[in-house]
Amino acid sequence: MGLQQSRLNNALQIRTGDQRESSTDSNVYVILHDTSETKSERILLDNWCRNDFKIGALDTFNIKLPDSFTEVSKIEIWTEPCSFELTSSNWYIDTIKFVRRFRGESVMFPVFRWIKPNLHYYIHPWDTFLPQNDPDEKQREGEIDQKREIYKMKYAEGAPVLCESLPIDEEFSAKYMWNMLTNKLDVILRGIYTRIIADSWKTLDDLTNVYHEEKLTEPESVKFWREDTWFGYQRLNGCNPTVITLCEEIPSKLGVDDEVLKPVLKGETLEDLIKKKRLFYTDLEILEGITHREDLDMCAPIGLFMLNSEDDLVPIALQLKQQKGPDNPIFLPTDDHYLWTLAKMWYNLADSSFHQSLVHLGLTHLLMEGVILAMHRNISVSHPLYKLLAPHTLFLLAINSRGFKKLVSPGGWVDKTMTIGIEGMFQLIYKGVQLWDFSIDGNLPKEFARRKVDDPKVLPKYYFRDDSLALYNCILKYVSNYIDVYYEADSDVIEDWELQNWAECISKEPKPEDGGIGIKGLPIKDGKGHIPSKEELKLFITTVLFTCSVSHAHANFLQYEEYAFPANYPSMIRTPLLKDKNPRQEEDLIAALPDKATTLDVMAITSLLSAKTTKSLGDFETQYIYDPKAVPCVKKFQINLKAISDNIRKRNKTLAKAYNVLDPVNIPNAISI
Repeated sequence: MGLQQSRLNNALQIRTGDQRESSTDSNVYVILHDTSETKSERILLDNWCRNDFKIGALDTFNIKLPDSFTEVSKIEIWTEPCSFELTSSNWYIDTIKFVRRFRGESVMFPVFRWIKPNLHYYIHPWDTFLPQNDPDEKQREGEIDQKREIYKMKYAEGAPVLCESLPIDEEFSAKYMWNMLTNKLDVILRGIYTRIIADSWKTLDDLTNVYHEEKLTEPESVKFWREDTWFGYQRLNGCNPTVITLCEEIPSKLGVDDEVLKPVLKGETLEDLIKKKRLFYTDLEILEGITHREDLDMCAPIGLFMLNSEDDLVPIALQLKQQKGPDNPIFLPTDDHYLWTLAKMWYNLADSSFHQSLVHLGLTHLLMEGVILAMHRNISVSHPLYKLLAPHTLFLLAINSRGFKKLVSPGGWVDKTMTIGIEGMFQLIYKGVQLWDFSIDGNLPKEFARRKVDDPKVLPKYYFRDDSLALYNCILKYVSNYIDVYYEADSDVIEDWELQNWAECISKEPKPEDGGIGIKGLPIKDGKGHIPSKEELKLFITTVLFTCSVSHAHANFLQYEEYAFPANYPSMIRTPLLKDKNPRQEEDLIAALPDKATTLDVMAITSLLSAKTTKSLGDFETQYIYDPKAVPCVKKFQINLKAISDNIRKRNKTLAKAYNVLDPVNIPNAISI
């Protein structure tokens, strides 16, 4: 009776991962060690007449421990292949939970590892150590060596560093794939339906025939797209709100002065607007010289904007090419209506090319693939930083791999629906990623300050700025509190060789012989990337977490709203670039739009990409942080996110058009779509 009572008092609950091939039929053994160097006998984990350790399963095993056993200090676990196996000898464990029922106590052992046959693994409570403090340093180093064999880097001239092949750990889960496929099927069926019932484009109103009440719904942009206030709003709160800049002097290459703008300035002067901080500009110079489809035109425009009396940003001049000239006129709101509308469409064509190539794909998906690839190659799963960042890397490599095959492959979606095409897209990505800097572009307050739009009194309707800064500061506080738990002093940061190796890998030249990612802006010591202090570490990790969540959300989840009505934010214009100011007609707008099939392809894909399919920021799909010292950091983060959400919803009630893309409930933890 005493033995039976002892076995019922203690249990191990083991969660097998949901990755492909993560189950095992091997014999599984454990030895439990306590703080007094007492250990259990070798225990075979096997429930009679049950098929244990299946994919995603939680299995419970009652175990016997010595009477003298105190507090568990580590679990030793290994597998031995049995004579007949139907599954892989390798086994992936998510977590082990040790339960002492008579005390009402439990201890979590986050594993998140592949258990290879005949190798003994030692897992400690909460499994969270800096490398210099890990009691099993040799095991840790061996696991990192294995990761480097799995997470191999692929180099190609003129392209960011990518993962050579998708590891099993990075594949979509079965549940996520099901959600994604059912959404895709629904969109495809709806697209077929609209192809059948929609007439060819004869008027702009005909475009609305393709929308449906449930799927491929009519975007709000249909109501506003002709309005100059909407065009200004796109610069502040659309897919690409990252280039608007306070104008302190008129760029010399922009062919405007008070006389040219007299019809729109209404008695004011450019100098007056500059002094009042009411004049702004955008410059898409980076598009100059970028390859595009030979049968279509592209431009690299400059836009000049002012705040009107209602504090709405409105365009007052558009120049479609960089250098002044007789075939590069200045377009004004007082021009012929259809001419001015076409000029705005040409600007938005350039802006959408910049958005999809850089703001979205280049500076979230691909930039972070390099950073996370370097993390896996240098940071142990036992590292506190791995536990912090893991929820924000979910499916990133998988969605990138899938996107390359389906969307940005030769002859794929980008080539079919975008003027820039994949060749130009990757030229622009490479150009933009080379310019991107951790210390400026990755530091949100500095980035707004560089454009001189950080003052909330400047551009009072810049909701992207207000919400993203609130979220950045919230994430910085979360990261800071967490880092303070594990790093007492700057010396702890300097002595963390895994972190320093990660920084070095990120900063090295992107060459196979150097093994680097090639991103600039991290501190440098002796020619190598180096994190010298807790403060620098906090900023670095905040940038990674923010980019994987908030930056991607604002770039991704407005796509259907912006692109689904092609005149609002065209990805392609089929007529030649405007080079004169002759009046145009509605027929000219219709001729400029993509054909019906292209329009529907854009609608279908942007509808799919705009669907949120994972949990919200702070509500993690998988819990990695179990350390009692760190769990309060997560709880506080969740409370602060809730407060931001409440503030955004309160503000939105006062707006004619709610800006909710950066409400934390609408932001996924990671780049998963």
